[in-house]
Amino acid sequence: MVQIQQLRRITIWGVGLIGGSIGLALKKNGFRGQRVGLGRNIGRLENALARDAVDVVTTAVEDGISESDLVVLCTPVDLIPELVQRIAESVVPQHRIVLTDAGSTKSMLVKSVEAYLQARGSDALSFIGGHPMAGSHETGVDAAYATLFENAKCILTPTENSDPDALQLVRSLWEFVGAVPYFLSPETHDHLIGAASHLPHLIASILTNTVANVETEEGKALDFTATGFRDSTRIAAGSPDLWTGIFTQNSDALLALIEDIVANLTEFKTLLQTDNLAEIERVLVEAQTIVKKRREMLGGT
Repeated sequence: MVQIQQLRRITIWGVGLIGGSIGLALKKNGFRGQRVGLGRNIGRLENALARDAVDVVTTAVEDGISESDLVVLCTPVDLIPELVQRIAESVVPQHRIVLTDAGSTKSMLVKSVEAYLQARGSDALSFIGGHPMAGSHETGVDAAYATLFENAKCILTPTENSDPDALQLVRSLWEFVGAVPYFLSPETHDHLIGAASHLPHLIASILTNTVANVETEEGKALDFTATGFRDSTRIAAGSPDLWTGIFTQNSDALLALIEDIVANLTEFKTLLQTDNLAEIERVLVEAQTIVKKRREMLGGT
């Protein structure tokens, strides 16, 4: 099985927070090959080069993938199928490349990419879906750091069509940068991550907008927010372009989760209307217990 240290070249398409952190982690952990930064904006690529997140940069796909053994797609998830197509059209005969990504949704993406590659009838490219459970509301390579993935979960989503050698290579990448691989089907990934990540971001955004619209002649609610509001809405500062793609790509799971939230809010509304203090407290105690147990499991964070 080929391991990361045996590779001559790894290409990172999109050297922002995630892509930049991959490049920095590769360097920190002793990768001996060349790290290539590929993207559309030469200014951002040169900034990634200055930060030592990559060794060389280019905006040309052919140059970016030339002699690369592995391409990690770190762009918004809705752009990835188009990028795979551009790679497929640019790869030279007999050059085999393993493709993976760091996108937050998987079902629609994996189906689209696998269908495209199967239709081409070529075994030059292999694709393994990936999603590191690490990040920040900050964006860009200036927010990247080499230890971002240490002890973080990274979900890989192989299917029955996946090349076992490609899966092993992608697994070794994430292990090399410090992550702990987990394996889920694309559908299970979207269901679980929709609840664990996508729904909280949506709620934070709606909460922010709701509070921003509360005002009287004497003041605005936003003027009186404190640490509780800050903590509850921090993630709403994330990239709107990125999250629009995530929400639309995982709309089925998100719509079902929204129904659950609406039902829970409606139930709590009834508790307030009927002054059901015992049930109100039960809801709060249940949430408090879950949070405390989770903090203990994560070491108090």
